[in-house]
Amino acid sequence: MKLYRNAIVLVLVLAVLGGVYYFISTNKKNEEKKDDTVTIFETEKDKISEINIVTQGSNLVFYKDGDTWKEKTSGNVKLVQSKIDSLVYDVSNIKAEQVVEEKAKDLKQYGLETPKSIVNVKLTDGKIKTFYVGDQTPSKTAYYFKDKDKEAVYTIYSSKGETLSSSLENFRDRTLVALKPEEITSFTIEGKNRERIVVKAKTETTNDQTGALSTWDVIEPYKKDGDNQNINEMVLSKLPEITVKDFVEDKPDDLGKYGLSSPSYVIQVTDKNNNSVKLLLGDSKDDAIYLKVEGSDPVYTVDAKKLEFKDVTAFMLAEKFAYIVNIDKVDKFVINHEGRQSTFEIIRKGDKTEYKVNGKEASEDLFKKFYQEVIGLTVDGVNVQKVEGTPAVSYTFYHNGGIEDVKMEYVSMDDRNYAVFKNGKSEFYIKKKKVEKMLEALKNFEQNPVKKE
Repeated sequence: MKLYRNAIVLVLVLAVLGGVYYFISTNKKNEEKKDDTVTIFETEKDKISEINIVTQGSNLVFYKDGDTWKEKTSGNVKLVQSKIDSLVYDVSNIKAEQVVEEKAKDLKQYGLETPKSIVNVKLTDGKIKTFYVGDQTPSKTAYYFKDKDKEAVYTIYSSKGETLSSSLENFRDRTLVALKPEEITSFTIEGKNRERIVVKAKTETTNDQTGALSTWDVIEPYKKDGDNQNINEMVLSKLPEITVKDFVEDKPDDLGKYGLSSPSYVIQVTDKNNNSVKLLLGDSKDDAIYLKVEGSDPVYTVDAKKLEFKDVTAFMLAEKFAYIVNIDKVDKFVINHEGRQSTFEIIRKGDKTEYKVNGKEASEDLFKKFYQEVIGLTVDGVNVQKVEGTPAVSYTFYHNGGIEDVKMEYVSMDDRNYAVFKNGKSEFYIKKKKVEKMLEALKNFEQNPVKKE
């Protein structure tokens, strides 16, 4: 029995040793295996001065002007420099996936008799290397490829074959608004069948003295603090998404056929350095819109979804508070309702602050809680009616620091809504139930102005 057990152990040990030997020997063979990649052409990137790609549809000539790559045949179109850099890398280091035939006689079978593209690479010493890209292989993973000066036919990876057969569109910059959203200081949206919107960032001189949190002003069609979040989400964040879908025509003779002789919409954006981009929007085409940048010739199409913000309203971008002011800017506010008046005072004496309601002392936290009810009233829409009458509710804020007083009035416009007047002018309306909720809070505060211990 003991002999039998020892025999089993010996077999197991030999099996383990055999596995270790196999692992080591296999890895050693892999390490010793030579790299069978064939280099077709190799040079330093800096030694390439020009690349010419000839296809059935185009003849592109990329050349370097200082540090910038340009294209000779298409005029002053903007190129994505990183894509040209990738092209330069591709032609400076061409390796074959495999050698198909060392001395090829019949080039037609590889699509190399009439190549998909001819690539001429001009070097700084004046020499020119020419390469041919043929058909895709049956597996669709590679292209047949040939150096003009050699008899061999190779295959190169599909990605490189596609790059070396690219049209100009593959290298063109599709960005239409290159301004950074965080540096934009104003924008305008207008159109044939919509209101004109003008929005500007507050500056040190225009910054609201009342201490409101908004960093934007809606200037047209009415003046109102802007809603920071909505402006960022609905407009500013959308600008980098406006990219070219199709390059339609670089030098159009007739803008009218694209609806651009009289644009349907005009969107202008300006940044802190006074760089400005004006987009002209024309007719729709399927799920896209014709677009032109003012000051340049080309006509493009842009995905219509990327331009949906063209229909935002000023109200969407405006702050909804009827009137909001930091309590530190207020000395007193007076509310008139139901034939009576309620007075709220903030008396500052050095480091001490007293709060009073109708001359009686009030708790700071209860006072501030009610104050939030008043400044927290939000409007529900734009008032397009002419509304007259005696205000059902009004209140006046008396500010410090030289800020003008502000009077808010709420005049009934129908059973459900009040027209909101600010210093005698009404531009918005508010649901009556919101004002009634504030008045209920007023009643409770007046009855219990001091917090009970």
